[in-house]
Amino acid sequence: MSATIPPRTRASVPAVRRPPGDLSVRRAIPFPVADRPLLPNVIIPGVSHAGAGMLTADLARHPQLCRPAGQPAGYFHPLRYGRPVDVHPHDYDRHFTGWSGQRYRLETSPDYFDGGRLMAQALSAVLPDVRVILLLRDPAHRLWTSYADKLARGRLPAAITFDTFVDRCLALRANGADRFEGNRHFRVLSSGFYIEYVPSWLDVFGDRLRVVFTEDLQEDPAAGVRALFEWLRLDPAQAVPPPDADDPAEGYPAPEAPTPAGRRFWPAMPRRSGGRRLPEAAGMSPRAPRQSERARARTRALYAGANQELAGLLQEGGLTALPGWLAASEV
Repeated sequence: MSATIPPRTRASVPAVRRPPGDLSVRRAIPFPVADRPLLPNVIIPGVSHAGAGMLTADLARHPQLCRPAGQPAGYFHPLRYGRPVDVHPHDYDRHFTGWSGQRYRLETSPDYFDGGRLMAQALSAVLPDVRVILLLRDPAHRLWTSYADKLARGRLPAAITFDTFVDRCLALRANGADRFEGNRHFRVLSSGFYIEYVPSWLDVFGDRLRVVFTEDLQEDPAAGVRALFEWLRLDPAQAVPPPDADDPAEGYPAPEAPTPAGRRFWPAMPRRSGGRRLPEAAGMSPRAPRQSERARARTRALYAGANQELAGLLQEGGLTALPGWLAASEV
């Protein structure tokens, strides 16, 4: 379901595209590392549209884990766009106002993932004892979810089709322009090439990093969360039980949302293990059509090679229980 992957040698890491300016970690962190306020010591750095919010809520059921109040801290977010962090880490204090001595303080900032090696090194430098939970989801499903979500939130032109969205993402990726903040809504395609980023996270954090798959959490969230509690050396029995089958809380994202015509019947649809509804229809725009087989095949083909490399990397590290989208990519 999940595993701790040992670090690879630097020579085995594929080249990763750097943000504009390629700032060094020293320039990115303008404050003394020894000066430590209430900093997080568990981080979920990605990926977006993979159920990180639900995982955060599940982990926060344990009394020894404090989640931040309000929006994600996003303290290191500027590094994603090649800009230095320009605030002091004491800024973290206001995000952990609920801390009362818990062993862990959890930050969930899914956009950290595609900050690559620079982001990972900055996190490790400022938070030397941090543990990292890397949540991965089928990139083809994730790309569709991101497109539908952006339509629903008005972040894309109302008339843009999925194919046009993918074409735009590919064009920006070709010249590196999807790295710029102004093109951030088209960056999700590039961040789905996990093999370009995962090796850096593994190299920097080693056995302090845990790989988890959304698909495993969909299938058995209780087992997945229990394994993470054990990895954090927390007693799973102390956690507050999850909501029962009648609770309307959202669950981990489904591979594909229902069609707009089926939205009114969503509460009556089957639920995954743990009794929580799958949320992707909740904010679905009526403009978003159901993904066609042709569109799905196109995105699967785009990611096939990268998925195959990632499967090999994870298997090399001893992780053999891979989800279907990776198992199908095995050599």
